[in-house]
Parts: sequence; C-alpha cells; structure tokens
Amino acid sequence: MNIKFKKDTYVDEAESVILNLKDVDFKVGHDKLTSTQLRNLLAMTSTIYNIVINQGVKAAEERLAYLRIQFIYQSGRNQAVKKLVDEAEILDILFAIQNEIENNDEKKEREDIIRFCHYMEALVAYLKYYYE
Repeated sequence: MNIKFKKDTYVDEAESVILNLKDVDFKVGHDKLTSTQLRNLLAMTSTIYNIVINQGVKAAEERLAYLRIQFIYQSGRNQAVKKLVDEAEILDILFAIQNEIENNDEKKEREDIIRFCHYMEALVAYLKYYYE
C-alpha cells in the first residue's frame, strides 16, 4: 500500500488499511488485531494531540519519539499489530513528522501531527465498524 497521508486522502487510506486487514480476518498467524490494542495506541496519540493544541509542537517532541517506540514494541508483541503498523506506514509517518520538527516548520508540523491523530482515530473507527 502506498500511503500519501494528505488531508484529502488519509481517511480513505485508513479505511483501505482496515479493509486489507479484514481480508485476513484481522489475523496474522495466531495473533489477532483487537480494537482494544488499537485504542491503547490511540490513547497515547490523543495525549500528543492535547499537548500540541495546548502547548505547541516542541512540547510534544519527546512524546512523539516515545510513541514510535510503543508502536515498535507492540508490533514485536503481536504480528497483527505489526501488519497494521506496516500497512498504515505509521512508523514512516512518525519519522517524517520528527524530521519536520528538526527543520523548524511549526505550522506544517502542527498540521501533520493533528492529521496523524485523526488518522489514528479513523483507523480505530474503521476497525470498530468492520470488525463487528
């Protein structure tokens, strides 16, 4: 899948990711993707969203790095989560946002972080919609 992560594509891309996972019944090997796993990652994402809104991008910089670590950790624990992370290109998106922060383009950084948070919400919403 080729995620473009633009404001006019990210919702449809989230749905495509979930539909690809639905094709394999949200399972990879013995591991299954659950909405609880995804909601836990969304909770961390929501914290970053609140920090960016209330304190600015720089205040969320360390949390973004930690979020990447959590996605890597959860991917190592569950192959279905790893498939989601890979299909949704989550690590690539977070890495790109962190690079933007280093380049000091706060307006774009803010937009992309907020879009990432909405992307995560869309993934959870579509998972819930198609899962049951």
